[in-house]
Amino acid sequence: MSEPGPISLCIVNYNGVRHLERTLPAVVALADEFAEIVLVDNASTDGSVAFVEAGFPTVRVVRLDRNDGPGAARNAGLAAARTELVLFVDNDVVPEPGCARKLAEALAGNPRAAVAAPRILYAHKPDIVQYDGADNHYLGLMILHHQDMPRHEADSQVRAVDGVVSAAFMVVRSRLHGEGFDPRFFIYVEDHDFGLRLRLLGAEILSVPGALCLHGDGSDGLSVRAVGSYTRRRAYLLIRNRWLLLLKNYTARSLFVLAPALLAFELAQLTIAAKKGWLSEWWSALRWILHHRGEILDERRRIQAKRRLPDRALLRGGAVPFRAELTTSAGERIARRLFDGFAIAYWRVAAGLL
Repeated sequence: MSEPGPISLCIVNYNGVRHLERTLPAVVALADEFAEIVLVDNASTDGSVAFVEAGFPTVRVVRLDRNDGPGAARNAGLAAARTELVLFVDNDVVPEPGCARKLAEALAGNPRAAVAAPRILYAHKPDIVQYDGADNHYLGLMILHHQDMPRHEADSQVRAVDGVVSAAFMVVRSRLHGEGFDPRFFIYVEDHDFGLRLRLLGAEILSVPGALCLHGDGSDGLSVRAVGSYTRRRAYLLIRNRWLLLLKNYTARSLFVLAPALLAFELAQLTIAAKKGWLSEWWSALRWILHHRGEILDERRRIQAKRRLPDRALLRGGAVPFRAELTTSAGERIARRLFDGFAIAYWRVAAGLL
């Protein structure tokens, strides 16, 4: 196994000074593990850049002129980094000592792997796993591994997974096949799209449970952990971005075979949107897709021309990975169980046809 090279740490930030007050001292204390520490700032207006420049002169700041979302910031960080290995973390994520080295060693030991991800623990409950890797549910959703499981019960072996969750992950720049994050997603599902595209191209993604990160409460005004419920903006972006992921990445055959289940999901999603008062968000998402159909088709052609793996190698069945916040009443929970049964049964038939 070759020795891992130097590592750049890239922190993505937007109006996160309250997170940086905790994150940066912890990260700078690990400075010996990194060739450089870079903060990419998405045109913050809360004094984040001034805070970093005044208190942490060893951190290199890359200022973006506007906020195009975390995916665009990660692309900028990838362009600005001076090393082959880049560890990306959100502004509320703190790597534990040795995390970067363990990720780099896993990548050095597998020349087909383009990404390695750590085990993410809740900062306020570090004995609980938030997730450590993901797979792709055939309905266009992400299945998180070991979600909310006690840390001592979770598998500790390095393993191949099919999804990237962007709170923290390391990339080997030369193994990305020229792919980056799609800024059209802005936020949400952009990591799912990135990981799925890499897998379509034959790159591998590793989950490295021995590498640990502590995760705070997420983006102000967007994160369910920070806000306590779904916002209208979150609902709009999740609806729109899931459609975008499906239209770009699934083959025509997959969309045809899965059409009944996808339609059933859309009807369920529309019902939830009506009940939660999100019909205008659903309609806005549809209008956006229709307005951008030309560029979506262009991107679809590009991806399909490059792909090396079939959808059947990348998609999984199982219960629908809804968040609990979407099914709060007894009736909603019963409907969810019924839909889970349908989704599981449909996959048993559809998987052999992809």
